[in-house]
Amino acid sequence: MAGRVSRSSRRRGLLLMAAGVVVLAGGLGAIALTQVKPEAWLRARSIASLPDADSRAASFEKALAAAIHQVRGPEPWAVAIDPADLNGWLAQRWRPWAEFARDAIPDDLRSQPLEHAALAIDREGSLLVMLSRQGRIDWCRLEVVGEPGAIGLEVTRMGAGALPLPTIVAGGLAGDLAHLGEGLPTMNLSDGRSVRLLDLAFQDGSIVLQCRTDPAAP
Repeated sequence: MAGRVSRSSRRRGLLLMAAGVVVLAGGLGAIALTQVKPEAWLRARSIASLPDADSRAASFEKALAAAIHQVRGPEPWAVAIDPADLNGWLAQRWRPWAEFARDAIPDDLRSQPLEHAALAIDREGSLLVMLSRQGRIDWCRLEVVGEPGAIGLEVTRMGAGALPLPTIVAGGLAGDLAHLGEGLPTMNLSDGRSVRLLDLAFQDGSIVLQCRTDPAAP
């Protein structure tokens, strides 16, 4: 009888040990997955670090500023942004520009380390936002919701490296992004005019902004 109890105890011990090994292996595997750099990140950063990246970033900034400040009528207008150009600008010029224009940028946005960020059109209708933090690439997928004039961004998926995170976490992040976006749709220009973001789309490999320039108040 004592022998049977002893053998049963050993079997339970072995099973518990095996279960512990499986849990440990699963945890180590999950940690390893978080260290995997997504292909979209590698492609984006390779372009952003090319020898001419700084001059390309300066040209992009100049072209976008010209589009925003152009004298226009009341009709909506649109501009298409190549994510590669925006990635280069973030890597090369975001930090000094954020400090220079600190009064025009919400504190929550200005404090973000966007020089370590990269964007990619993940699939038609969604944008992949990636951020490098402590050697790990955190990412989320955004889709536009709402109607023109009252748009928002919805987080539909997020993860760390190659490890997807629960959707309940994505829901919380969506709320944070929605709060951050409350102050972004309108840009006030130095001459009193304002540029309002009416619609946003991720299509044909570009980030397409539809805007309207409102005249200065009389």
